[in-house]
Amino acid sequence: MKTISQTLICTVFASLLASASLAQTQSRGEVTDQEFVIRKDRVLTLPTQPRAFEKLPVLPQPKGISDFDYTFNRYSLQLKPVALDATPAQKVYRKDRRDLYPGYIKAGYGNFASPLLEARYMATEVDQFNYSVHLGHQSFGEGPIAGEQSKESHTQAGFDGSYFTDLIEIFGGLNWRQDGYSFYGVDSARFEDPDFLTADNVFSTFSVFGGIRDVEKVGPISYEAKIGFRTFQDSYLAAENEFSFRGKGKYRVNEDWSVNLGLSYFATTPENVDYQENRNYLAIRPSVSYRYEDFTFEAGVNIISENDSIEGKSNDFRIFPKLKAQYQFADEFGFFAEFSGDVHRQTYLNFVRENPFLGPNDRLLNTVNNYHVEAGIEGQFNEVFNYRGAINLDRFNQLHFFVNSSPDASRFDIVYDDKSTVVTVEGELGLKLSETYRLASNLKLYQYSLNQLEEAWHRPVWELGINNQLKPVDRLLIQANLNFMGGIRAPLTPVQEGVATPFTTLKTIADIQLMADFGITDRLSVFAQGNNLLNGNNIRWRNYPVRGVQLVGGLSFKF
Repeated sequence: MKTISQTLICTVFASLLASASLAQTQSRGEVTDQEFVIRKDRVLTLPTQPRAFEKLPVLPQPKGISDFDYTFNRYSLQLKPVALDATPAQKVYRKDRRDLYPGYIKAGYGNFASPLLEARYMATEVDQFNYSVHLGHQSFGEGPIAGEQSKESHTQAGFDGSYFTDLIEIFGGLNWRQDGYSFYGVDSARFEDPDFLTADNVFSTFSVFGGIRDVEKVGPISYEAKIGFRTFQDSYLAAENEFSFRGKGKYRVNEDWSVNLGLSYFATTPENVDYQENRNYLAIRPSVSYRYEDFTFEAGVNIISENDSIEGKSNDFRIFPKLKAQYQFADEFGFFAEFSGDVHRQTYLNFVRENPFLGPNDRLLNTVNNYHVEAGIEGQFNEVFNYRGAINLDRFNQLHFFVNSSPDASRFDIVYDDKSTVVTVEGELGLKLSETYRLASNLKLYQYSLNQLEEAWHRPVWELGINNQLKPVDRLLIQANLNFMGGIRAPLTPVQEGVATPFTTLKTIADIQLMADFGITDRLSVFAQGNNLLNGNNIRWRNYPVRGVQLVGGLSFKF
């Protein structure tokens, strides 16, 4: 056994020597066959090494942290214990809401035999169909001259309704109005005759309209179209019917650019004792608006076509530019400017509403505004104080004025000036102190340069209005308005071209109005109002003084 072991050891040792000898004799870099054994189940492990942590830096010690010594002194107080009475809290779980009343009625009475009545009713619930009806009446059975000989009355009623869908609103309505006046502007000596009666005139107007418009006002396209019919007549033979169509559209290209288009058409047929006319008015108003930061600019044209059967009328087709610019440096200051032209449509109804003592007229002309130049400034301070000032330069053709009629001085005629230049300086001031006090005032100064007429008959040279609203307590509202007008000149004889006309300057009109409304409850209120509190002999139209101090009081109720 021992011999066998020795033999194996000698054999292994000889093999190792042979291998070493072969390796030494093998050429360097020679490739030989090798055998590699790959074991998948072998797991390599590394010894766990401890992690090295950096030491935290030493922060500086705040100087404010140190030891403090306090001294306590004891004081003995002889106090009785506090007695607390517990009471249950009353919690209101119902949400506060504002009551809306669909109905409202107001009734009163004053001197000059003047009853007052206002009533309206409207839908307050959110629904697809909304409507409202209204009625109003105020009359003066007695006037400034000879009692009932100078009476006046006003009555109106109407209905408005709208039907809403997801995309459009269909609206319409009708209105009726009646105004009564007396031609009391005659020689006062005639009132001494017991059989003398002034002539009365009643204007009746009825209109109906309907249309459609978009509901979403912020979309890319906005539009509105409206058609209407209106009829008017007085107590004599004057009448006027009118058919109208008005439409406007707006396309917003983006936030800065928009395209606008306005279209209006009126067909009017006035008639009186000895004439009947056909008057057509068509206006097309395209424009483009651009906004860049605080700068706003609008450019467009006004295309106007008149087709009247009135003889001697000037050109019936005109094109005017329309340019507007506005730049607001800040809320406190900004400026605006405009250069444009237009044709202002005039009807017999417009004239009698401006001067209700108008007599028969067979020459109804529109006012041509050849150019309108305006520049001004405006701004506000902290939503408390606001102002606006501007100067306007206008050139007109066929500007109308009123003069007393030669056969009957109690009635007025219309006269025109072919070329008129009017310079207007205007200013506005406003003040708002929360809900307690509000002020709104405006001043206008006029300068007229006429071609055919000597004076701007029955037109004011200056106007001033100051409106105050005061709410000292929750249920009390007080309004005080001051209106002034001066420089009105009226001819004393019939106006003839080329002949000097004597005239008189009417007294300055000063009208102070005061109104107070006090709510007794949420539904019931009392009111009082007064007009012409200075008892001024105000005359807007020659020979027609107005009423003196007028007081009206009454109640109003919501239901």
